[in-house]
Amino acid sequence: MLPDFDYSVVECMHELIFNRTFLNQIDHPVDKQYYSNMVNVKYHKNRLKPDPNYKLECVSKLIEWAQYPYP
Repeated sequence: MLPDFDYSVVECMHELIFNRTFLNQIDHPVDKQYYSNMVNVKYHKNRLKPDPNYKLECVSKLIEWAQYPYP
């Protein structure tokens, strides 16, 4: 997330985490597996700790978030 670019995402996630932490409001659990397998997240992790065997694949194998089967 880039606060200079899209601060609304930062604010929304902040509110979500606050509500889950202090108000015990959980609509559905955050799927950490989904987010950790996103192309941009994998790229960022590799940028912080470079792996010579890492190959950037710009095509995601994940389903679109709009098609994600929420409970």
